[in-house]
Parts: sequence; C-alpha cells; structure tokens
Amino acid sequence: MKKIILVLLVLAVIAGGVGYMMWNKPHKKVEDAKGVTISSIQLTKDFAADENTANQKYLNKAIDVTGVVSDYSKNQDGGVVITLQGADAMSGVQCAMRDKGVTAEKGSTITVKGFCSGYLMSMVSLTDCIIK
Repeated sequence: MKKIILVLLVLAVIAGGVGYMMWNKPHKKVEDAKGVTISSIQLTKDFAADENTANQKYLNKAIDVTGVVSDYSKNQDGGVVITLQGADAMSGVQCAMRDKGVTAEKGSTITVKGFCSGYLMSMVSLTDCIIK
C-alpha cells in the first residue's frame, strides 16, 4: 500500500511540474518564426478558391503579406487594424497589429508579418502583426 501511495505521489509531482512548465512557456513571437511570403491578392485568391487547402497551408503559421493599404482603423480594444486589398473589392487581409502606435497611409504598399488565424466572409485574418 505504501508503494502505491509513493508512486501516486511521484506521478502527481511530475504532472504538477509539467503543468507548471506548460503554463509558463513563452509565447511564439512572429519575428522568430520563418514566414511564408505572399501578396495579399494571392492570399485571398487561395482562400476563395479552396478554404480547406489554404487552411492547411497558412492557418496558425507566420505569413509575410505585401499589399496596398485599403483601410486603417481601431478595434474595440483600441488596437490598430490595417486592411490590405484583396483580389476583389469585397476581399482583403485584416491585420491586427501588436503595437497600438502603428500607422499606415491608405494607398501605400506595405509588408506585414503575422500569424494567420482564419478566413471569414472573404477576409483573411492575421494576428500579432508587425510591419516589416
């Protein structure tokens, strides 16, 4: 009986240590990840053509997207969201910027690096973005 309690105690300590390490694990930074380089037009075309294939290729991966700024706004948290033009007037790439002080002029061409978080209503979403 004592051996069983000792084994359970050791397993509990190991599980607690692993849980603590996972909780305090540093977050991935987009600057440290190698990004797929693509234009905003091609990225929106890929998602519009076949969302499942595009998800396998881009979802949760770092992406370097170059495109023309079509909109600059703030979200409900006060964060900056830059939208890059897509393949047509209804599509685009929404880039939620990491820093709140980032600016971009409409009509200018920029390259943004961020993690692809999905596709909704003809808009590709990137998070944790930085301007390169």
